[in-house]
Amino acid sequence: MWPNVRAALITLVLFFCVAEALPLPTLKKRHMNRAVAKDEADRWVGILAGFGVEFDRQSLVDEVLRVSRKTGKIRHQITKPWRKFERPFGISQRWALFTFTDPYPGRLVIESKRAGGTWEELYRAPQDDGSALARLIHYRKVRGLWDDSGDRPHPGKLFERWVTWLGRRIFQMYPEVEVIRLRFDQVHVQPPSVKRRKTKEKTSYEAERYREDYR
Repeated sequence: MWPNVRAALITLVLFFCVAEALPLPTLKKRHMNRAVAKDEADRWVGILAGFGVEFDRQSLVDEVLRVSRKTGKIRHQITKPWRKFERPFGISQRWALFTFTDPYPGRLVIESKRAGGTWEELYRAPQDDGSALARLIHYRKVRGLWDDSGDRPHPGKLFERWVTWLGRRIFQMYPEVEVIRLRFDQVHVQPPSVKRRKTKEKTSYEAERYREDYR
């Protein structure tokens, strides 16, 4: 009896996790007005034309928005009973991979300062030089914390705890460092069809940690 109940529960959890993780974003017109989205829509117009399906860009965008609203509503209704159990049992899967490109992603930058010294760069994403710090930041379970929420306007308490945890690890790796500064610089990603312009990166988040705080 119990093996059957356990199998049913596991199947149910997997079903709802897949339903939440499916890349079905609820798109708005503002999303489709971005240069990246327009470029992608034009690309798909060409792909569909190769299969004999004729769309112009605006018609395709209208259809995408219609389907997005419908699928988003269906998923919301399916997962609604499930969401009350997510937080107590820690079984949320509320993310969706590769839905569409973010034209303003955040670049993680970590700087350090020695006693009486100036700021020196320790890490700049997507740097992977094989150092202990780079390996730590790129470790999949660690990256899942900062890459998802670090460039949000309000990263949240979990991210702040991660910054504090990372500060402790950096101070252990670099005994001469007295202060670290972690920030996210907002980068403007442009599609290939747009002439690239050099724009100054804006800082969307910044935090400092001091060695003395860990003593």
